Amino acid sequence: MAALARWCVRYRLVTVLLWLLALGGVSVAAAVAGPAYSNDYEVPGTDSGRATQLLRQGFPGLGGDSDTVVWHTEDGTVRAADVEQTMTRALDRIEALPEVASVTSPYKGQSAQGGQGGQSTDRISPDGRTAYATVTFTRPAQDITEARAKAVVHTAKEAQGDGLQVELGGGAVGAAQSSGGHLAEILGVAVAGVVLLLAFGSPAASLLPIATALVSVGTAHAAIGLLGHAMTVADFAPMLGMLIGLGVGIDYALFIVTRHRRGFKRGLGVAEAATNAVATTGRAVVFAGATVCIALLGMLILRLGFLNGVALAAASTVVLTVAASVTLLPALLSFIGPRALSRRERRRLAEHGPQPEPPTGFAARWSAFVERWPKLLGALALAVVTVLALPTLFLHLGTSDQGNDPASSTTRRAYDLIADGFGPGVNGPLTL
Repeated sequence: MAALARWCVRYRLVTVLLWLLALGGVSVAAAVAGPAYSNDYEVPGTDSGRATQLLRQGFPGLGGDSDTVVWHTEDGTVRAADVEQTMTRALDRIEALPEVASVTSPYKGQSAQGGQGGQSTDRISPDGRTAYATVTFTRPAQDITEARAKAVVHTAKEAQGDGLQVELGGGAVGAAQSSGGHLAEILGVAVAGVVLLLAFGSPAASLLPIATALVSVGTAHAAIGLLGHAMTVADFAPMLGMLIGLGVGIDYALFIVTRHRRGFKRGLGVAEAATNAVATTGRAVVFAGATVCIALLGMLILRLGFLNGVALAAASTVVLTVAASVTLLPALLSFIGPRALSRRERRRLAEHGPQPEPPTGFAARWSAFVERWPKLLGALALAVVTVLALPTLFLHLGTSDQGNDPASSTTRRAYDLIADGFGPGVNGPLTL
């Protein structure tokens, strides 16, 4: 580790340029190749997997994704002639769109008396204010392009107006929705920057952990996009990798920067302090990163195909953050030099010279207190953890659906309209 850190400090400009070249090259390659994520959650050998295969074999063209168009009116009912004409035209246009196999409309089905040509009462709510149609695509949701799904949404939304609300739900429609950007991640990074600035007192030192994490996570994010062309990678894998990478990346870099600053205060030079930090704390960072990777790769033994890509994507992000922490970070530390310390710390060092840094503050006092009462505090900690873990005995596991989507999304509004108009269970039909 010391030799690696020494090389990165000596050839700091080359190290930084290599990382920037990797970030730019992988990002360009990912942009050219385009995304190829696949939300294929089918598990071979299960009842649902066999049912899907039977449906595809017995009804070619109808084994694709099924989405829902829901409409609701506050004035009158959906059986009104103007509402029926408006929605019938919209559904006919949807059925004519590419990759749409069929549209099952409540206005074209079995009548309440069983005759042909009446209204299908099971798709109209008891109060007559809500109705829905099923749009069946020719392909599964993960194979439907965003443009095709948005064409269905746009065509349906054109019917909205004059007291008529139209919403859509389903896998293809949900995948075509905007994720809302990365506002949460941006806020998280900003808060981390403020905390680091308060802790270090040096803007340069507080920015280095963030910069290191952003470069490594950015490279990993683009690499995950390329990985989707080689194997099945779910569309949430980049987000998962980003969250894990930012967390461990800032954390690992923070350890090394802290050790580097202590070396400065002891009188070490820039290169020697950076090398010493990587040779000591860097080893712990590599070990911690390897532990995280092993835990993530444990998903491979579950034998669930869609998790394999997620495991590799998250593990590769951690690998790159560790690599950046022990190579890019010492190079950046050598660039900022004494500015790793705050102005007050540099002034004190210049006036009084290197001095030992005895442990002080709340952390030192708390450590001494724990050392004096290890058994008592250990038992107390075990009791607290046990109490906090009790809710797991009553945990009900399940899969989230579009009822968990943001309230402003069309999928969530469609889900709520169906739940309010038809009652529980309609949003989760069982296919036999």
